[in-house]
Amino acid sequence: MKHFFRVLSIARRHLLWIIVVVCSMLAVAVATVFALNMIRPLYNQVLAPGAAAGLARRAARPESFLIHWLDGGVSWLRMQLQPAVGKGAAGILVLIFGAIVVKNLATFLARYSVAQLGLATIRDLRNTLFEAIVRQGPRFFYRVPSGVLISRVVYDPRFIQEALAERLGDLLQSGVTLAGLLVYLFSLDLKLSLVTLVVAPVLITPIVYFARRLRRRSRQSQERMGDLTTVLDEIIRGMKVIQAFGMEQFEASKFRRATQRHFWASLRARAIQLANAPVMESVGTLGALALIAYASAKIGNGAMTLGDFSAFLLGLWAAYAPVKNLNQFNLALQQAVVASKRVFELIDEPVEIQDLPGARPLGQLKDGISLEGVWFAYDDERWVLRDVNLNVPLGKTVALVGASGAGKSTIAQLIPRFWDPQRGTVMVGGHDVRSLQLASFRARIGVVAQETVLFNDTVRANIAFGRNDISQGRIEAAAKAAFADAFIRALPRGYDTIIGEAGMTLSGGQRQRLAIARALVKDPPILILDEATSFLDPEAERLVQQALDNLMHGRTTLMIAHRLSTVRNADTIVVLEKGRIVQQGSWEELVKSEGPFARLIAMQRLTGRDRPGAGGS
Repeated sequence: MKHFFRVLSIARRHLLWIIVVVCSMLAVAVATVFALNMIRPLYNQVLAPGAAAGLARRAARPESFLIHWLDGGVSWLRMQLQPAVGKGAAGILVLIFGAIVVKNLATFLARYSVAQLGLATIRDLRNTLFEAIVRQGPRFFYRVPSGVLISRVVYDPRFIQEALAERLGDLLQSGVTLAGLLVYLFSLDLKLSLVTLVVAPVLITPIVYFARRLRRRSRQSQERMGDLTTVLDEIIRGMKVIQAFGMEQFEASKFRRATQRHFWASLRARAIQLANAPVMESVGTLGALALIAYASAKIGNGAMTLGDFSAFLLGLWAAYAPVKNLNQFNLALQQAVVASKRVFELIDEPVEIQDLPGARPLGQLKDGISLEGVWFAYDDERWVLRDVNLNVPLGKTVALVGASGAGKSTIAQLIPRFWDPQRGTVMVGGHDVRSLQLASFRARIGVVAQETVLFNDTVRANIAFGRNDISQGRIEAAAKAAFADAFIRALPRGYDTIIGEAGMTLSGGQRQRLAIARALVKDPPILILDEATSFLDPEAERLVQQALDNLMHGRTTLMIAHRLSTVRNADTIVVLEKGRIVQQGSWEELVKSEGPFARLIAMQRLTGRDRPGAGGS
């Protein structure tokens, strides 16, 4: 429950709507009790005016303050209405109708206010959850499947929304109305109300039983939904491979198994919900019959009038709806409690990479990049980097080469501080990156990777990437420098063309040139190129390489490449093997030696991987 209370704490931000909710619900409760009390004069004075003896005996008994106040209010209102409707039954009927109208208007306002409050709270909760996710580092995303994250952001808040935006209104309204009805019933007949309370625990027992079972089943259902979303996400991302291998039926079978597990888990939870209402109604009917038998004896000996009993019975009937609503909220609450726990598990997930106390912004760069005695392991068991000492001087280009798994991309991820090394120091601009504000120094770094990330938006928006201060002229200048302007203008709507999810309407070379244009607009002093020309055809590679040359000009650049011909113009080439630097120097120096670099060149020539258009691995 503590996690659901945290959701309610978010709701406190919307204080105005909370006040509206409370006031409108109080109005509903008062109107309900007032309309209910009108049953007494309706029966005693209109429908059964001949019951004079019972009325006389009832009048001889002292009335409670509430009944006296309500009857006085009815009498006063009837006097005000008398000139218009006369002294007969019309005044009572008008008052009943007026009370019902007020009750329903207040009910609408109460429910609308609760919906506004609940939906706004869920919106804030989703925003908080998303902000918590985007602060996480790579280790978190390796550990938590994307399907689970989607389920937590999209589906789990829906259960909380049902409890908060739909059922919470019932809870609050039912609680206020029930309190008013109980006070009224006790004021009407103390003994009969006490007898009713004896029956009440029988109604609570099934509520507790169903709540416990539903909470367990709800968690299973929500976990199965996370599994289902994960399977779906994997299938969509791997659709090309699935179709290429003719594995559509295999993946469809996997998806059917996931949907079947979710089906059974959801069906069990739904069965508990459906069984709850019949059990509650049966128990409630039994209690009502017992109550009627008890009250009939009191009416027989004149201790109660028919109007009093009718008002009491209708009061109980009116109280049953709030009790039923409370039970429905309880069922929704069990699902919301489970969902709240899952949501706050992500919100409370420790952020591994964050600003340390005293972190300061990165000022003007007076130095390049350096790694000093860096050791790093992803799983704390196998070292990926071993005592790496690397220097990228300000304004120079350093290329990292080596076999797959040598540690090149790991170095590239340590520089923007996506990871922290277990030992050693990463320096940017002469400062330990851990002493710098993340947003400050990441803003000075541009990354162009082999896997280009574009968004389902316009070309213009993808190049500007969230910056509204970028002029159209600057966007076009960046596109021209990236050799992208020509193909952009050939698109159906030019720079305003929607490029589809992940930019799939574009070729690989076109996507890569958009990524370069985006980096040019950012204009970072430090540049990381992670195999930016891999898997491109010769023409696309030529254009991308020219765009990269424009991008690299005057910047401190770390270049990672499998294709060795692309690093010929680097100031320094660093060769890695098994996480260690084994050789470094200029192209001419390394080619003349008989070390690891010469072996890499010979291997690529032998396999043909270094010819134009050949891809790296």
